[in-house]
Amino acid sequence: MRFEEIKAAIVNLEARDQKRVVLEVLPEIWPNLVGDEACLKFLRQLVDEESVRSYQEEHMDHL
Repeated sequence: MRFEEIKAAIVNLEARDQKRVVLEVLPEIWPNLVGDEACLKFLRQLVDEESVRSYQEEHMDHL
């Protein structure tokens, strides 16, 4: 499979299966990623954005 086919397949999965991909595949490829500062910066940004979004939804949506 080419990258675009893999990406499309993952994007079209149900949310629970997308979560499995992240939780099961990311740990296996993590050793290949930790040496790339740009990749780590991007992943940190995603985590930070999600944390902020979740907090806002939980605590500020009622405003």
